[in-house]
Amino acid sequence: MSASEFTLVPTTESDRTYIARLNFLTDVFGDEHADIGADFLEDYRFYVKQWDPTNGGLIAWSPKMIPAGGAWLVWGNNNDHGYGYVSEDIPEVAIAIEPRYRGKGVGSILLNKSLELARTLGAPGLSLSVDDGNPRAKKLYERLGFQHIRHSDAGFSIMCYRF
Repeated sequence: MSASEFTLVPTTESDRTYIARLNFLTDVFGDEHADIGADFLEDYRFYVKQWDPTNGGLIAWSPKMIPAGGAWLVWGNNNDHGYGYVSEDIPEVAIAIEPRYRGKGVGSILLNKSLELARTLGAPGLSLSVDDGNPRAKKLYERLGFQHIRHSDAGFSIMCYRF
C-alpha cells in the first residue's frame, strides 16, 4: 500500500472523538497498553478540547475506509500552548498515525498537507514537537524541512518549518 492510496479528508467537529484517540496515541507512542503520561489530562485539554475545527486538520483514510491517522492544527499563546509552541502566529501541528499504517508514507502526506493548510491560513510557518524517543519521526520532520528551534529539558525537540 502506497501513500497515494490514502484519502485525506478535512476535519470537522464530528472528528473530535477520533482526534482524542490520536492524541492518546501521541502520548503512548502508539503503544495502547502503555501508561499515559502524568500530563495527559492537561494535554487533552489543549490538544483536543481547545481544538477549533476552523483551525484545520486532516484525517487519512485507507483504501478500505479505515482511519489511518490524522493531523490537526492548534494555536497557542505565551500563556497557554502545546509542546511545540514557537509563537502566537505559528500554529502547532499534532500528528499521529495508527500503528498498522506506520511506514507507509501517511505521516509525510499528512505533514505536507498540513503545511499547505497553515500557509492557506496565513501563518508564516508550522511548528511541532518530537520526543527524543521517536527518532524515526524526527528524521521525517528533518527530511521535510523542519528546523530545530530548541530542545526541552523534558526530553523533546521543538521544530519549525518557515514559509
